[in-house]
Order: sequence, then structure tokens, then C-alpha cells
Amino acid sequence: MHSERIWIVLVLLGVILIGSNLVMLSMARGMRGFKVDIFKNFKDASQPWKKEDEGLVELSKRVSELKANKDRDEQEK
Repeated sequence: MHSERIWIVLVLLGVILIGSNLVMLSMARGMRGFKVDIFKNFKDASQPWKKEDEGLVELSKRVSELKANKDRDEQEK
């Protein structure tokens, strides 16, 4: 009875190890639609406000242009 349990455990461990290796291999090769972009997620986490900062830079440029146009219009009058 004890040897039967050992064989069951060994078979289950073998299935788990082989299955996990096959899943990792398919993820690495891009098979079956597994497209995991882990590095992109880390990049986003390191710069969480990047998109907002880019929008604020653009807004700042536009405001500067409008102020310059307003000052130029006032000087012409």
C-alpha cells in the first residue's frame, strides 16, 4: 500500500513538471496565442505616470505658444 502511494506521487510530480515545462516552452515560443509581455508590465510599473507626464508636457507647450501669440498680438496693437 505504501509503495502504491509513492508511485502515485511520483507520477503526479512528473506530470506537473512536464506540464509546466511545456507551458513555459509554449509561452517562450509564442505558441497557442500565449503572448505574455512581462517586461512591458515591469516598464509600466517603473514609470506609472509616464502617459500623464507626456500629456502635461504637450499641454505646457500649447499654453506657451498661446501666451507667445497673445503677447505678440498685444504688441502689434
